[in-house]
Amino acid sequence: MLAKRSATWTHMAQTPIYAGSYCQNTTQPPLSSAYQTNLNRIVTWMSSDAATSKGYNYTSIGNNSPAYGLYDCHSDVVGYFCQLCVSTAAREVRLRCPNRISAVVWYDSCILRHTQHGITYFGTKNISNMEEIQKGEDFVRSLIRKATVETNQLYYMEGFNVSSSQRRYGWVQCSRDLSNEGCRQCLEAMLAEYPKCCEQKLGWMVWCQSCLIRYEDHIFYQLNQKVAPSVGTGSR
Repeated sequence: MLAKRSATWTHMAQTPIYAGSYCQNTTQPPLSSAYQTNLNRIVTWMSSDAATSKGYNYTSIGNNSPAYGLYDCHSDVVGYFCQLCVSTAAREVRLRCPNRISAVVWYDSCILRHTQHGITYFGTKNISNMEEIQKGEDFVRSLIRKATVETNQLYYMEGFNVSSSQRRYGWVQCSRDLSNEGCRQCLEAMLAEYPKCCEQKLGWMVWCQSCLIRYEDHIFYQLNQKVAPSVGTGSR
């Protein structure tokens, strides 16, 4: 019984957390049947390929109206957990972005996208303390440095104490088709977009097809846990 409880806890701890999505255009002509077929095939391919890849892959399917797809899991998320995240994202992109030529779905441990598009963002609660705003920007810059210079893993997440009683959390991530320098440039470009939408927001996220920055007053990602998936317990 104890083993079964432990396995259930492990599964729950690794459940992917939805972070955001972007769908190209809310109004557009219906997709051609050829592109829809190729799009369905590329999304299915990403779900299955993630189980045996090194956590990152991309390809195109179809000569007539080809569909291009890319998925990318955190560098320490491979095998079962990468496939779990990518499969979840594949289901989500169909629900959130039906009849879209281009779409991106972000989870806490993976990205899935087909084709490419531009920038979007959101903000939540308002703040007016300029000292806190500056601390937040400096914190995000430190995350960019850690993701691209200090660790070379193209993502980083952690929290910091903005005051003696309040804590903030940040997450930066790039897709692994970028170099370290390309990742840094992408994240810096997203940070430059932040004042246009979210400078006085307590929680915000800016992203494009290749990188993402998120900043919140609550922890929104899973703490890294080096656990292996359960392969079953007990008898049939």
